[in-house]
Amino acid sequence: MNEKKPMTNIHTTSRTPISIAFSPDTDDAFMVHAMRAGHIDCGPYDFTYTAADIQHLNEQARLGRYDVTAISIAAYPGIADEYLLMPIGASIGDDFGPALIVRQDSPLQDATELRGKRIAVPGRQTSAFFAARGLIGDFIDVPMGFLEISGAVDRGEVDAGVLIHELQLDCEQRGFRKLGDLGKLWHAAKGLPLPLGANAIRRSLGPEAIHAITQLMRESIDFGLAHRASTLGEALKQSKAHLDLSLGDKYISMYVNERSLAMRPDVREAMAELFSIGAAAGLCPAVDLKAALYD
Repeated sequence: MNEKKPMTNIHTTSRTPISIAFSPDTDDAFMVHAMRAGHIDCGPYDFTYTAADIQHLNEQARLGRYDVTAISIAAYPGIADEYLLMPIGASIGDDFGPALIVRQDSPLQDATELRGKRIAVPGRQTSAFFAARGLIGDFIDVPMGFLEISGAVDRGEVDAGVLIHELQLDCEQRGFRKLGDLGKLWHAAKGLPLPLGANAIRRSLGPEAIHAITQLMRESIDFGLAHRASTLGEALKQSKAHLDLSLGDKYISMYVNERSLAMRPDVREAMAELFSIGAAAGLCPAVDLKAALYD
């Protein structure tokens, strides 16, 4: 299938600047590629793009830094007054998710043994942390950048680590032992998918802009799926995980699919469960999910 050429802007009126922030992992980069590359007509909007670590984006969202931003779904309650959750662009674990890893010589043999242990996590506002707390119970969380976690485990600075993004795919090939998969553990305990990442959009943009930007981002995902190979190639250039094409394609199959185009009822139920865990642990305020979602 031939790709569309970048469209020439035919709009003569002034364009509205909109800032978009995304995580530089393969799935986020895949979903915004068509917009960034000019493969779809963005109409009256002049988009600027920033790629940053997801925990950094969670923190910046609390400051209202970007008009549209990728966030950990667990971070949403803290920004609910300023942002709506978008129905598109979510990363959902269907019986898979972040990996719980230990060193090969660790005496730990099962995820149930992690209660009370020192565990490296990719931030206290991340969905991986909320899910781990809900599944493991109390443990000593050691927040750090997601790229630093495997090194901390390898050096014995922590008892275990939670690997997110592409790093969850090949942890055993990189010399670690996998104690469990948070997505599998979550599904076994809750019977639900594990909501991980989503996009949030500033409420103050107004209904017309929110609708239009949502549609453009949906078109960008559709374009990526229709032009999978070339979009994946560009997305892998953004990733810091340095995946080959085979692992990159596997990762896209996991996290960019029909669930990225709409928030299904089971995902909404799972989000409510995740928020409940966070609120009960004092990690986030309670939130009205019905008022949170833009449909």
